Amino acid sequence: MSIFKFCPSGGKITKPKLWLLDMDDTLYSASAGMFHDIHVLMDAYIVERLGLTSEQANELRKYYWRKYGVTYYGLWLHHGIDPHDFLTATHKVDTSSIHTQGRMREAIMSLKGQRILFTNAPNSFVDQVLERLNLSSCFVDQYRAEDMKVFGHWRPKPSAKMLKNVLACHHVKPHECCLVDDNLNNLKVAKTVGIQTVLCKGWHHHGLEVIRPIPYVDAFISHIRDIKKILVSPTPKKQKHRRPIFLNPYN
Repeated sequence: MSIFKFCPSGGKITKPKLWLLDMDDTLYSASAGMFHDIHVLMDAYIVERLGLTSEQANELRKYYWRKYGVTYYGLWLHHGIDPHDFLTATHKVDTSSIHTQGRMREAIMSLKGQRILFTNAPNSFVDQVLERLNLSSCFVDQYRAEDMKVFGHWRPKPSAKMLKNVLACHHVKPHECCLVDDNLNNLKVAKTVGIQTVLCKGWHHHGLEVIRPIPYVDAFISHIRDIKKILVSPTPKKQKHRRPIFLNPYN
């Protein structure tokens, strides 16, 4: 199980109009024993559906996760497996061991602007996590695994197309949005779109910025409540000075 560790906040972001908040290992510890159970269920599903050995299934699951950010996208793309069926079957786990750090609800609610949950986790699992942590009513909108589609095609994180679709739906420009996530690849793609990025390090990546800066990470925090330490107000636009127009009274 992950142990939450505080780290100094660093970097700066301009106050956004739209927050995209990851769930696993950002709002709570996702590295409890239940994630091992999910991986076991995924391997068993792949064995049954594709006729592979347990070792082959394990390697395929990890390969698709590394390549696409989620296993279900690779299974859908290359094997025609329905993501909804796969995710529903593999997330029937006990969530009683999950926990968060500090007053996460208050921290989320203190963020000014639209707060949106942005996770690759499926509906049934998200419902359990949010209810257990009392976070269900913290968001004006939610994008879960089943919602990660653009024109009927699955586009889970870290899809740039999905990010652009969310921006368009909520009528904000890329620089007016901020993604808070623990996954570096998700942040990297978001930065290519023009979205501001915050790395949540509470459960991972301790000391990473001490070793080297990451060009696609604008700021880093240990907990959502630390965001206030990295926020700056937008720079006011300079007013253009127009030359006065003098009328000729003799015309």
